[in-house]
Amino acid sequence: MQSVFLELAGLNEVHKEIVVIPASAELSDKLHETISADFQLSKRNKGIAFSIPFKKRKLHISDQDSQIKIVNPKFYCIITIVDKEWSRNCIDAARAAGAKGGTLIHGHGAGVPADFYFPVILEPQKDLVFIITTKNKVSTIRKKILTELKLEKTGKGIIFTLPVIRTSGLVENWTRERMGVKS
Repeated sequence: MQSVFLELAGLNEVHKEIVVIPASAELSDKLHETISADFQLSKRNKGIAFSIPFKKRKLHISDQDSQIKIVNPKFYCIITIVDKEWSRNCIDAARAAGAKGGTLIHGHGAGVPADFYFPVILEPQKDLVFIITTKNKVSTIRKKILTELKLEKTGKGIIFTLPVIRTSGLVENWTRERMGVKS
C-alpha cells in the first residue's frame, strides 16, 4: 500500500523512459531477448516492451497448402490522450473494465492555446495513457474509457488502438513464459 502522504505530495510517481526503435522483425526479436534479460522484465514492475507494426502490412501468412491463415494479434495498445486532470480517471476506468494497469506519460498540447492572457499563453497539459491488454478485453476497456471520460464530446480527448505483435514483461505473459511459450 502506497503512502497517502506521498500521493498527496506527488512523490509517489515512478520515473519511466519510453524508447521507440524502428526495427525489422529479426532485430525486434533480438531486442526483446536482450532487453528482457538486461532489464529483468520477467520480474514484477521492472517494465514492459512491446512491438507494433509501423508499416502497412497484411497480418496473415500462407501455409504449405496455400490456405491463408489469419494471424490475429493477441495484444493491443490502447492509447488515450486527455487533459492532465483526467488521466487518473482514465486508468481507473480501464482497471474497472479489466485492465491490469497502464503507463502515464505527461506532455503538452501543441495546438491552439486554451487561454490567452497577454503576454502569457496558457497551453493545456496533456497526459498519454498507454494500456496493453489482451484482444478479448480491448472493446470493454475502450467503451468504459469512452463512457467515463465522455470522449465522444469535442475537446474531451482522443482514444485509439494499435495492434501489438510481440510483448515482454506483461503480467499476462508470466505464466506462458514460465512454461516456455513465447508471445
